[in-house]
Amino acid sequence: MSQAQIAATFDPAASARGAARQLEPTSARQNGLRVLVVEDDAADAWLLGRVLSNDARIGQVVHARNGVEALEALDGGAFAPDLAIVDLKMPKKDGFSLLLDLAASDNASFPVIVLTSSRHGADALRARKRGAERFITKPNSLEKLAEVLEPVIAEL
Repeated sequence: MSQAQIAATFDPAASARGAARQLEPTSARQNGLRVLVVEDDAADAWLLGRVLSNDARIGQVVHARNGVEALEALDGGAFAPDLAIVDLKMPKKDGFSLLLDLAASDNASFPVIVLTSSRHGADALRARKRGAERFITKPNSLEKLAEVLEPVIAEL
């Protein structure tokens, strides 16, 4: 991920078109919280981007479509998020593998929450054992998504 992409905010419309790494220049909210969204599904990424961009506390959202892209964004400290929201089922490097890599990294001193369609208790336990602070099943509306993310963002 280039420096120009890292210094940018999330563009939900680009994500919906499948161009998840196409980002707009940062706005005046640049000093707010920085969030890394790791999500391969364009529709889910769009919903997350929409909810996060409507929150005045969020200044920057960087989207990665899988664990490999997430690690590239974090490589060398080029992007230092305050929070990561990670899906579990993704190509190239899934959320479980990414959690292990983040737990072993010196550059990952931010909370990671898992936002997934999985409802399996075993997945929740496995994610927590790999360092996830929370395990949240994806809700089915923008309002419910904003509601489940509210306490996470409020704690930061």
